[in-house]
Amino acid sequence: MYNTGRRYNTSKLYNQIVIPWRPISWYDRLGFAVPVIVNKQMEPVALLHEAYEIIVYQTLGSEDRLEFKLPIKPGMEDLETGMMLDLAGSIYRTMIIANEEDASGARHLHVEAWALWYDLLKMPEIPPREWENATAAEVLTYLLSDTGWQAVESVSSANRPFVFRGGCNRLEALREIERIFQVELSFQTKQRTVSIRDAEGIERNVFFLRGKNLRRAQEEKNVIEQITRVYPRGRGGLTIATVNNGIPYLEVPSEYDPPPSAVLIAEEFTDPNQLKEYAQAFLEALSQVQVSYECGIVDLSVLPGYEEEKVDLGDVVTVYDEDSGINVKTRVVRMRYFVEEPWQSEIELAAIRKDLSETFSQVKHSVALFETTDIVDRKDIEQLSPFNLLLNSRAESGTAYWINDGWTVDSTKGYSGRASFKATGALGVSKTLTQTVYPSHRDSYVLSLRAALENIQLGPNGRVGVEIVIHYEDGTSETQFVSLVLE
Repeated sequence: MYNTGRRYNTSKLYNQIVIPWRPISWYDRLGFAVPVIVNKQMEPVALLHEAYEIIVYQTLGSEDRLEFKLPIKPGMEDLETGMMLDLAGSIYRTMIIANEEDASGARHLHVEAWALWYDLLKMPEIPPREWENATAAEVLTYLLSDTGWQAVESVSSANRPFVFRGGCNRLEALREIERIFQVELSFQTKQRTVSIRDAEGIERNVFFLRGKNLRRAQEEKNVIEQITRVYPRGRGGLTIATVNNGIPYLEVPSEYDPPPSAVLIAEEFTDPNQLKEYAQAFLEALSQVQVSYECGIVDLSVLPGYEEEKVDLGDVVTVYDEDSGINVKTRVVRMRYFVEEPWQSEIELAAIRKDLSETFSQVKHSVALFETTDIVDRKDIEQLSPFNLLLNSRAESGTAYWINDGWTVDSTKGYSGRASFKATGALGVSKTLTQTVYPSHRDSYVLSLRAALENIQLGPNGRVGVEIVIHYEDGTSETQFVSLVLE
């Protein structure tokens, strides 16, 4: 009852029958995915194939929202707040549905859905509990009790004191786990499971380069949140003076007089040594100049053969941009992903230390969760090749850079651009379009193209396709031909 395209049957009959749900590979990736209404068993109810302006907003440790628009037409009244949506394997709950009017007077529905883990904001109350020396996994298991969510296998963590004061907001307590134990929580919304991972991200070996997958890049430095002296306060006014040579604060050298200071409230700690250790990590992070990078990217992972270019929130990536002088290896802390146009997506990278998940809220400030890693070696960049070695591959500059024999440029039709190359066949006539490229170090390359063929009639020994001549360093060559016509 469904196909692999974007146009699904959304009639009442479709919604009433039972469908064996087998995930379609087309929607396993976020790029070009379409939201699907699902029931409690995570089975599809209806595909919202007319959704447009589909955008996912994600911030490390705090945000995961989906927004899109729908035309107002019969059947759309069945979409209600509270329904669950599946977008490329992530489950969201519709929280806001607004009937809006645009500048032309046309009306549409604006839908905002939140990741399913936001449900943990309003769970049945459980009793308060205090741990003197627990692991993050022990606390997590208790906080998820009677929620429908489960803790799964996680990385080990240091033992820390933890205080849960009770109430219904489990999510706030989960964020405290991240702060106290200096770890990160990963939510699997379809399985309703939560795992603990190191707050350092996964190294993807993905490079964002100008001319490959980096559209723009900008850097910002600020000292708004910078402090160089911190006064830790634990349970009952506990200080670190007894384990810090009688001094109640920690500090690093500062050019300011007096030094920028803050009081760190950490009432979970009853041991001055643990309090000092925690304050040292806090100070190490906040004493640095805060640096962030905002980049416009092209998501290449939607292309066949480039699946390994996929980047998720929290991953460690490299950005090199000669124009701006940016050469940094760090974590993705914020994403704005344009599902219909992955090439328009935005990411924010930040190079501050990992242990700041909402820490500054204790001193009435708000910061994000960041990770510092070393600047990438320039030699690593020199080993990379651009994404497209072909010059003027979209015919936007006429036939420049090509040796042209019998081809023209059609400026009215294009796939990824405004124009394309065109050839009208003639019996007994050879028409070619040739360009020589000089690859670098890789052992293999992928050649991709999009072609439209009409009324192909081959003569004797006729052929239509792509011929590749490979020249090797030893002076030999090899010719391969890829036919575009089925024999």
